[in-house]
Amino acid sequence: MNLVDLLIQPFCLRFSLHEDEIIYMVAGAAEMQLDRMELLMGIDPLRQGLFDSNLGFLPVATSVLIRGERTIVVDPGNHHVGFYGSLGLALKRFGLGIDDVDTVVCTHSHHDHMASARMFTRATLVLGEAELDYAREVYGTQETDARIARHPALTLVPNGANLELMPGVHLISTPGHTPGHISLLVETAEERVLIAGDVAMTRREYEERHFSHWYTTEQVVQLTASVAQLAHWQPTLVLPGHDRAFRPIPV
Repeated sequence: MNLVDLLIQPFCLRFSLHEDEIIYMVAGAAEMQLDRMELLMGIDPLRQGLFDSNLGFLPVATSVLIRGERTIVVDPGNHHVGFYGSLGLALKRFGLGIDDVDTVVCTHSHHDHMASARMFTRATLVLGEAELDYAREVYGTQETDARIARHPALTLVPNGANLELMPGVHLISTPGHTPGHISLLVETAEERVLIAGDVAMTRREYEERHFSHWYTTEQVVQLTASVAQLAHWQPTLVLPGHDRAFRPIPV
């Protein structure tokens, strides 16, 4: 039967430039980290875009280990997590090393979820199909293709698909945060675990469908539909992309 374990808990730093100094801010609550710190930085999201404001974001996303017929790491995390050894140490707690992982699933291609996938040169990479074009648009074709080439194989999840990666592990197309975002539903002996990625960055996004003001109207429509689809599976444990695990109230 499948086993699901947290490798790395999520965490987030916000930062801004004050004259020639980078000032970091830390808060415990996910909602404070992701949105409300902007007010402290004097940012008005109604007048300023995400990339033209004095706002920095250094997140550590939820990383997950799944063990069954395959050994899977979901969202291996940002460059720092891998380069400075944290990811390797997290795997060591379970008696594993980098080369023991045969599959890496990235819910989407943002750096805080995918950058450390480059360490798993013996593992198949799994991405949403639409995420390839998105990554090439954001990071450039050369960089994106170089990342993918580090892996022996690539599995793509078509938009709208629900694929079984191995018995009890489903890859579900959940666009909204990015065009090719995917989430995972894992059946264990005791739980139905949802690994949401950033389609539900926080508990509030999952339970209340209240999404960040940085999203477009089209994205919010997609996010709402994607989260409703996931909730229909009635998971007993939800692992958001940037919040602590929680048990949703049964519908």
